[in-house]
Amino acid sequence: MYRYGRTKRTRKRKQTREGGIFVSTELISLCKWMKVESNKHGFRWKCHLCPAHFSDTGRGMMTKSRLFPGDLLISIPRPLLITVETVLSSEIGEQVKCKNVKFTRQQLLSLFLLQEKNKGSNSFWHPYISVLPKTLETFGNFSPREMTLFPPRLQIAVKCRMADMKQAYMEVRNFWSGEEIEYSQFLWAWFCVNSRSVFYRSAGSEFVREDGNHLALAPYLDLLNHSVGAQVEAGYNQESGCYEIYTGDTYRKHSQVFISYGNHDNYHLLVEYGFTLPDNPNDVFQVEYNDVLNAALSLGVDNMEKKKEIIQQQSFHRQLVCSMEGMSWNLLLVTIILAMNWTELEQWKLVLTGFAMSDRNNTLSRQIARTFLTKYIKQNQDLITKFDTPLSPNTVESMVFSIVQTERNILQLTWTSVT
Repeated sequence: MYRYGRTKRTRKRKQTREGGIFVSTELISLCKWMKVESNKHGFRWKCHLCPAHFSDTGRGMMTKSRLFPGDLLISIPRPLLITVETVLSSEIGEQVKCKNVKFTRQQLLSLFLLQEKNKGSNSFWHPYISVLPKTLETFGNFSPREMTLFPPRLQIAVKCRMADMKQAYMEVRNFWSGEEIEYSQFLWAWFCVNSRSVFYRSAGSEFVREDGNHLALAPYLDLLNHSVGAQVEAGYNQESGCYEIYTGDTYRKHSQVFISYGNHDNYHLLVEYGFTLPDNPNDVFQVEYNDVLNAALSLGVDNMEKKKEIIQQQSFHRQLVCSMEGMSWNLLLVTIILAMNWTELEQWKLVLTGFAMSDRNNTLSRQIARTFLTKYIKQNQDLITKFDTPLSPNTVESMVFSIVQTERNILQLTWTSVT
């Protein structure tokens, strides 16, 4: 796994050896704090995991015993979750109420983190905040040089997320009385929440601006690393009053335990979390609908308006992608429909039944595919030449290079399938 920022960082702080594995004194303090505070609030600390350092991923969570599907991994008591209710009952929450303003849940949690961080060791949450990364290498910290190496779709995704984040910052920057929040400070808090929060449905509030995101921070739990194949069930248990994670996998004693952040491609993982996965099965190459249409027009295809009407009415123009399995079903349908003559077009629904099109249609649909693929392959080749090789491992450039190489492989495989 290529990790960046969160797990592949050099630790200069004093290290303590525990169980043959090196973990920081801050992590040991967090473990003790979780157990003590759970007991104080009337909960029994339930966790089969402990922090550890692994050669392939860096920091992660190790199981202290053999685990089987259905076993509880970790249970975080409600009083140790940082929720919107936690924020609104704090000093920052009193200011929100006093000024009668509305913020999103992510803004509120970000403000709370900044407030508690500024308290230092006087904060109740200090053991948790002390293990949060000092910097986060996600879209807010990409350099201009790195941005020039991004494929066009990744550039667009980064710019959109940066615009959202800057808007969120503008809304809160003058919130604290007599003190302006610096952009770099907000950036840190925002990404901590963005990359480490769990789904937690909280009640609505007159001080919460609803945006569909239901978030909470779960200390200790967020030390778990992501794996595409990890099977888990996670959520807040109303009966136990805890946020719980159960595994659907089997683990040997002392092995690393994983959770899944979802079925995300490396674009999403890099932008939102700051890492990529080699051989990510969710990686695809996004094909633009207009590029397919322009390819057809360049080959003199007729009846375009009628064909576009059918394609768009049936939503075939959505989810146009290439993967290591070739063109997606929708992309294949679009090329076939665009290649139809009028007679075939009047009976276009036959293609949905697996009806074989004419040799003429088959030839033209492949020509359409090769035309837009030629453009993408050229763009990919031009992008690869921008990288200075060899690349240092676990850097943004190395991860983006891996993404670009994956796209090259996908495009080449797809090209082979249509020749």
